[in-house]
Amino acid sequence: MRAYIRRLRSWVHLLLREHLSPTAIGLAIGVGVFLGSLPIYGIHIFVCIAVARWLKLNQALVYAAANISNPFFAPFLISSQIAIGEWLRHGNLRAMGPELVEGSFWTMLRQAPDLFVSCLLGSVVMGAALGGGLGLLALVAARRWPRPPATAELPQQLPQKLPEGGAA
Repeated sequence: MRAYIRRLRSWVHLLLREHLSPTAIGLAIGVGVFLGSLPIYGIHIFVCIAVARWLKLNQALVYAAANISNPFFAPFLISSQIAIGEWLRHGNLRAMGPELVEGSFWTMLRQAPDLFVSCLLGSVVMGAALGGGLGLLALVAARRWPRPPATAELPQQLPQKLPEGGAA
């Protein structure tokens, strides 16, 4: 059992520590935010892992950034994506008018495929803008802050024995 836990711990350690150069961090955040903006709810984790492996990015960082579509931000994200898609497709915000919410259930159901296409188009545009901006911000931040020491160097830096008072 201990060998299994040790292997699991080393695998998680490798997963969290791989591909952490400043450029890779910026790319991972940008790609993650882009993927998180896409309306592919329920399969984000699989798409994030596949794309992160394909681009050789940190998988955990890509998936963490993809959680931009969490329940707190999703309503704003989706409505903005539909608005952007409608504006790109039709030149106005016709689907966002009162006829959408005042109509019957069947009226809204008939408009669902059209709204999904608008949401998909808007999500690509919005995801590219948000991903590019936040990825660039992460790149700048990763270059400014010093990197933590490698874990192989940590045991030499930590005190071997605590003083009598209990504080290091």
